[in-house]
Amino acid sequence: MRTRTVVSQAHSYHWLGSFGNSGNGLYREELRRALSAIGGYLQAHHLAPTSALVRLDGQDGTGAVIADLAGFLFVMRGKDYSVLDRPEVQSRLHLPADQQFSRSESGLVRQLYDCPDVAVGPEGVRCRVVVATHPAGEKKSRI
Repeated sequence: MRTRTVVSQAHSYHWLGSFGNSGNGLYREELRRALSAIGGYLQAHHLAPTSALVRLDGQDGTGAVIADLAGFLFVMRGKDYSVLDRPEVQSRLHLPADQQFSRSESGLVRQLYDCPDVAVGPEGVRCRVVVATHPAGEKKSRI
């Protein structure tokens, strides 16, 4: 079994790198290598770090990696649900949703709650957190 971190430029599909390790991998090391590749791309094209948006999925979705992202803008799908226990998030979830989002193919409607200033990770980096909720299904989800 292996893990793999892939870096690509979204609108041109230009591959910047693919980094892997055996087993569960070394995801923080892979992320640092990926950020180095992104930095090299930006430098080669004379672009500022703020012109890039790094999207993180899967195992990178924790507050711990935020320190590694210094200087980069990012969007992250969180896997650390403890952020939902924060008082500012809990108080926001008790108010009406900011928006609804639905996908025609599934019919599932999600309620979106914007929490614009939440301390995340060990350093308490201020982040915008968007929480998506939906009604529980009749049967338990596999995921």
